[in-house]
Amino acid sequence: MNAPVTAVRLSASTMRFVVIASFSLAVLSLALWMERDFDRDFLLAHNRFRDDPAIVALCRALSRFGMSAICVVLLACFAASFRFPAWSGVRAILLVVLFSFGAATLIGDPLKEILGRPRPAEELVGQLNALGKHGSPSYPSGHAAKSLAFALPFVLIFPAGIAQVRMVKFALILIASLVCYSRIMLGAHYLSDVLAGAALALICVPIAMTAANAVYARGKVTPEKLNTVVKRQAAVLFALTLYLPFL
Repeated sequence: MNAPVTAVRLSASTMRFVVIASFSLAVLSLALWMERDFDRDFLLAHNRFRDDPAIVALCRALSRFGMSAICVVLLACFAASFRFPAWSGVRAILLVVLFSFGAATLIGDPLKEILGRPRPAEELVGQLNALGKHGSPSYPSGHAAKSLAFALPFVLIFPAGIAQVRMVKFALILIASLVCYSRIMLGAHYLSDVLAGAALALICVPIAMTAANAVYARGKVTPEKLNTVVKRQAAVLFALTLYLPFL
């Protein structure tokens, strides 16, 4: 009897959550963009924090190294999968993580250029204590989309059966959320930009899962074969860990 081909699945309830949450966040982000006042006032309310060097340093560190920290956590889970059977399911998810990040990049970056929303520093000259300059448009937030695109596949797909898994899921969401908030604290993005990035990241999970399953099926990747090919995926994730701080 042939071994089953590797496949990754989202439960029906999780898929409903992804669809509803992504749609809701996208609509809310567009509503905030159109309404403008709340977006502006929320961003300006953080001006006083931008005068604190410690807060600024922390936010800059989160913004620069947060995605790499998520990659490190995922790589630690991958390493644990070879020692602890409960973590073996991580191996099939690594390709989904890479495809999710790729989709967030390939969709989000062109979408920025198409929509062309100016950065807060350009729209709120003289009002916003912006920290740093940015060459790309504002909507959606690339840091929000990409950090969540790294974290969400594990959070949504991997079964939360043991306490350690739940702790890792919490850590991933916490780090990604702090990256998202750091973009607001630094004056780089409006709240609506970050919400749009989160909506995009959610949509990327089922897209990435479908693509990964197609690769597994086309290559007839059995669970045994996966143990070999997944090491290449881990190497790519490690390379991204080193590269991301320089984006």
